[in-house]
Formats: sequence, structure tokens, C-alpha cells
Amino acid sequence: MTTTVRIRLLWHKQAQFAGYLLAEQLGLARARGVDIACDGLDFSMKHVAAVLSGANQMAVASPSHILESADPSALRFVLAIQQQSPLVYPARLSDGIDSLADLAGRKVGVWPGHEDLELRWMLQKAGVADDSVERVQLPDTVGPFLAGDLASGQMTSYHEQHLVEDKLGRGALRIFSAADFDASLLKDGLVVAADFARDNPQTVQAVVDAVLEGWTIAFSEPERAVAACVAARPDVTADEHRRQLADIKALSLQGATLTHGLGYPDPQHMARAAEALLAVEKRTIDLEGILDPGFWQSAPARFREKLSA
Repeated sequence: MTTTVRIRLLWHKQAQFAGYLLAEQLGLARARGVDIACDGLDFSMKHVAAVLSGANQMAVASPSHILESADPSALRFVLAIQQQSPLVYPARLSDGIDSLADLAGRKVGVWPGHEDLELRWMLQKAGVADDSVERVQLPDTVGPFLAGDLASGQMTSYHEQHLVEDKLGRGALRIFSAADFDASLLKDGLVVAADFARDNPQTVQAVVDAVLEGWTIAFSEPERAVAACVAARPDVTADEHRRQLADIKALSLQGATLTHGLGYPDPQHMARAAEALLAVEKRTIDLEGILDPGFWQSAPARFREKLSA
């Protein structure tokens, strides 16, 4: 008998999720009776909300998503492939924007569903009042930015930034990064329903092992990963998947990947999300039990090696 585990992705299928797509397409957990099914973004039920509803057993999501969810205690953070925030906030130099203070009184696009914590923390650390910048929730922050409707927009360094730089040119933009203000928050990680992990530990372990194997393949054999991404998302060119995968690898081969190993769910990422939530919203969350490194620790050593940058 085969058990299907559905993983809700944080965005549409693309190289951002190459390891997950390889785990699904190659059936890397099938020998242990588990099929992995990757579900693309659904704005009506994003990432952790899909897990809390029972629609998905797992999701690609961040510590911030967990802590800002309806029930953080019902979720477990078990893997982190990327070890650095990929978010950037481009602005046009022609609009007279050279510092974050110049965003005051202007519109900044953010993705809907608790996606603006890093932006707000960055602004706070830069001394910009929270209510001085109008945050506009948009599923597409690139189109309105290119049309001139936004002063800036939340984007990723491996996808949307490519689009705006290809259109406008890097020299026309001021690229803001939360890392420059010590406000960076981890974006992608693997989250599982706490009760599912408790009741089905062998199934969860099979998925964790398969995902780590998928990412090991993606980073060591990138053309296999690109082929898997093209199969899942043929409307995106192989070159764009290839460029995106290279950026994802760079975001992953740093921090805890170098000191602990691929996929290590570093507690500091959860602690920083809690610090940001306290600073921005004056909310305190009990972190006890939310981060569960046990599945990573039990995965085969060859899939969680300390990789070099």
C-alpha cells in the first residue's frame, strides 16, 4: 500500500523547488511506500494554511509563516535548504529613491498572506515609520512595479529580480536587501503538520530523506534538475530554470549548510522570526517544540553532508 504525501509549494513550480520536484518525479520515497506529490501555489490556501486545513500534510514555508499562522503549535519545522533570505526590494533611481527613507509616502507591493514581516523589520531598523509606507498586497509585484504603480516591490533574487533587471537594467535600480540592515529572515523550509509527524514518523522520515536526496542530485547534477523543472513547468525556459537553480544553490551553500550540513533546520532562523515578530508586532510566541531537527538528524549522512560554497 502506498501513502501519498502532498507538499504545498510556496510558489508556482520552478527551480526554486528543484529538489522537491526531483523527489516527486524520480519517486525517491516510493521504495518505502510513499509517493510525493508537489502542489503549486494556491492563493486561496497558501503554504501553512493548507497544512492546518488538512489539505496538505507538508508545505514549503518559512519560520515567519509558522509563527504568524493561526496555530504555530500545530506545525513542525523540519528542514531548511536555503540558509539566507532571497528577498530583495528594487526601486527606480529615476524616482529619486536612494535610501529606505525615500519610500516614505509611497507604495510598496507585497505578496498576500503574512509576507511582509521582513520588510517591516527592515524599515524599522532603518528608522522608517511602519505607517509611512503603504504596503499593497498583490500576487504579482513585478507587473505593477514595471508599470510604475509601485515605488518598490517584494521580489526574490532568483526570479523577479531577474525580470526587472532584464527589463530596466541593473544600473537603473537601487536594490534594497534586509541583510544590509540585519533584518534578513529565512524564506523557504519544509513544514509538516505536528499530528501527522507524530502519528506517521516513518512516512515523514521517508519524505525528508527523499527531499534531501533530491536536493543533493539538484546541486551535484544540475542538468537533471533543470530537466525535472522543465517537465514540471514547460512555460519557463531551461535557461531561466538553470539561472534560478544557480541562485538557489548560492543561497543554500552558506551558513548552517557549511557548519552542520545540507537541510539543517538552524534554530537561529526560528529565533530571528520570533525577534522580528516581537519588534514589529509586539507579539511573543512560545517556540517550544515547533522546530524539530530529529528527522534531519535521522536522514542518511550522505544526503546531509557539509557542502562547500
